[in-house]
Amino acid sequence: MFRLSRQPEKKSPFYKHYTQLRDLGKRLSEEIPQAYGLEKAIPEITRVLGIRQGKNIVMESDEELNFIMDFLFHEYEENGQTLLERYREDHPDADSLIIEYLDAGKNSYTSLFKVIATQPEEMSLTLSDLLNPSNETLTVLNINLSKTAKPGYVIFTRLLPYTQFNGFSGMFAVFEPVGDRALLKRYKVMKKRVKSNRESVQRFVACFKIQRVIGMESRTV
Repeated sequence: MFRLSRQPEKKSPFYKHYTQLRDLGKRLSEEIPQAYGLEKAIPEITRVLGIRQGKNIVMESDEELNFIMDFLFHEYEENGQTLLERYREDHPDADSLIIEYLDAGKNSYTSLFKVIATQPEEMSLTLSDLLNPSNETLTVLNINLSKTAKPGYVIFTRLLPYTQFNGFSGMFAVFEPVGDRALLKRYKVMKKRVKSNRESVQRFVACFKIQRVIGMESRTV
């Protein structure tokens, strides 16, 4: 089982800013749905993810709720806007931390990230982006994964480009080292089956479905 630890160590110079943004994200994850309602969004999201049977939502684990919430904030659109974009427009006088969080959400993207190295003492990981290949690696700040991930693992998640560092959203799917080509082949096949005209939605749904088949069991503790 792949466990995501919640035990932080105050060692990164960005630790305070990191935890402020993390705590803000938790607050907004409650505030925004209350402000805009979920009556239209949740039925549509669960339909797109293929986890709706009649009026029931069928999840394989509690962790899949993180996928639903990530899709709600970043992929679900109403009148061409995501909920984060709508919230930003409705709060023009928001403080700088909220603006940074919302702007990072707007510029965020999902991908399959391969772990090259971990730096637990710096709370960071070095990654390569398998779906946007280049010679450059990414450094991402994440307390949990810097302690628990291993080189060779592939992580599907959302990258958030903050002002001083890159972060991840709270949604993860973790794959054991089984060969990049095999995983990417499975991804391409699954992506073609997703009925959406938006590439980001195709990517999200394809990886969600793949994690149900070959993803490692994960649990936030």
